[in-house]
Amino acid sequence: MKKKDNKNMLIGLAYITQVGLSIVTPIILGAYLGNWLDRKFHTDMIFSIVFIIIGTLAGFLNLFKLGPKNPDKKE
Repeated sequence: MKKKDNKNMLIGLAYITQVGLSIVTPIILGAYLGNWLDRKFHTDMIFSIVFIIIGTLAGFLNLFKLGPKNPDKKE
């Protein structure tokens, strides 16, 4: 039974890591791309703000895609 508990714990840890990365990665990429465009076009954080918002929306869209299909089903 202990081996099964360890396996479930590792599966949960992998899922939490995947969720965290799928939210943070688009936000960081949006901030980087926005900052690069701001420097290229000499603007005041316009692109940074826009792309951070787009990255945040994309991150939460990823979160909804990773969510369980049937939350009532017990595994």
